[in-house]
Amino acid sequence: MGVNNVKRLTVTLDDYIIKIAEEKAKIMFKGNMDNYINWLICSNNKQEVKKIVKTIEEKQEKKKPLEVPETFKTAMFNNVCDYCKQPIYQGDEICKAEGYDSYIHRKCCRKVMDID
Repeated sequence: MGVNNVKRLTVTLDDYIIKIAEEKAKIMFKGNMDNYINWLICSNNKQEVKKIVKTIEEKQEKKKPLEVPETFKTAMFNNVCDYCKQPIYQGDEICKAEGYDSYIHRKCCRKVMDID
């Protein structure tokens, strides 16, 4: 999902609550309390989390460069995508995009809408 904004939060809990949470975290997440607390919050607020994720994905999609029409092809050799900085492997879908000299992953481009 892109860049995460991680913030620290301090909470005060009774000792018996902490003990239970530590036991649950050990069983479910190999002792990782952060993952356990994230799971508790997300599992109890699925719809809100889905809305936030959808909003973030829509914003990220709008930031992608626009695909140059009719430049889609299959990569014939390995390279690096200038947009996401991840490897482009032989056989990956690539295309030209506005503002980029080299081919980038097709998934890193906004698609041009067909107008008939």
